[in-house]
Amino acid sequence: MTALAGLNVGFVSARSASVVDGFWTEAGVGRLLDIWQQDARRLTVAMSLAPGRQRWHDHRCADQSFDFVPLPWLPSVARGFYKAPGCWQAIRLVERVSDVVIVQLPFAATLGLLFPARPRLYHVCADVHAIASTSPWYRGPMHLLASFVSKQTDRLQRRLIHWPLARVVTNGADLFAHYGSPRGRAVVSSTLSAREVMSVPRSRPADAPFRVLFVGYLRHEKGIDTLFAAFEKLLDEVPTAELFFVGSQNMEDRGMTEDLQRSLARLQGRATVGFLGHREFGPELFACFADADVLAVPSRSEGTPRVLVEARAFGCTVVASRVGGIPTSVEDEVDGLLVPPDDAAALYAALARLAQDRPLRERLRQAGIERARRTTVEAFAAAIAEEAAACLGRERLEPALEPCV
Repeated sequence: MTALAGLNVGFVSARSASVVDGFWTEAGVGRLLDIWQQDARRLTVAMSLAPGRQRWHDHRCADQSFDFVPLPWLPSVARGFYKAPGCWQAIRLVERVSDVVIVQLPFAATLGLLFPARPRLYHVCADVHAIASTSPWYRGPMHLLASFVSKQTDRLQRRLIHWPLARVVTNGADLFAHYGSPRGRAVVSSTLSAREVMSVPRSRPADAPFRVLFVGYLRHEKGIDTLFAAFEKLLDEVPTAELFFVGSQNMEDRGMTEDLQRSLARLQGRATVGFLGHREFGPELFACFADADVLAVPSRSEGTPRVLVEARAFGCTVVASRVGGIPTSVEDEVDGLLVPPDDAAALYAALARLAQDRPLRERLRQAGIERARRTTVEAFAAAIAEEAAACLGRERLEPALEPCV
């Protein structure tokens, strides 16, 4: 039971859902809804309604007892700007039947969040300005425009978060500090349930070639170019090393899949490399983690990537950039290694160190598994629920399953 017991709860997100043959959405959202609808007296969900089931809709809510209010299709901030009135009207419907509303940020039609009529718990998943400022797709006047829009969006989010009847949960301590340490807390996001930790064993021999894995959407801010540069240097030291990618483009590809294929083709014949495409959240994705030796997360901006928890839950050591909320999820030299962003040499050095130092890899592996057991979706959902209830002045009904940070 979470702190939402007996409450009428609203949930608003620009992330998309499909209602074809059930309610489909991303596992990261769907699993939270599964937990909350068991406890809340009434759960009302407003999400962007996709034109059909999308490739990233990998979770079907098994028992959809919540009410669904469709938001307009919101594939991007630019396309969502003119849909703010429609979003505002849908959110009013949610507020009429809710005691408290949980809102995920960033929201593609931020103006639709104005004039809240009920207490709100904002869940901030990423730094919208950091994403826009590191993107290579905005150049010249477009870069200035993107920077201006993202700054204004960030300021509006700040005003919403500091409203007297609002609280905030941020993915990582960095985002929490960015908003001036408002009422609330920083957490580590997770999609993995406690029962799934180490549920899929490794199938490769212990002495198999050192395998590096990337899992995520194919976007510039994920630092894939940095990973390729580091891996090419690693091959000089560990010529049998392997590199595999799992993922897909999200909304707009912008040539990233083509760039990835070209980079992989350049390494063909020199190393074992491959693009495995999208893997459904569940055993087929878990097996990728279990069979890898290290997960590389060389991002330029992040919240607290769920893959960091998922990889360690299956015995895969992690190396990640020291950006955003990643240091909240990974303790350097304890349950993973942290490196500066955009630093191929530092990433190479960390990968080479793990490839050549098995005792270090095993120590980080064991600590990572224990960290994953404390950072489950149950703990994540409980932390958000407690802060949502706190918006109403309610005390925690029971201790959190585990601290998220």
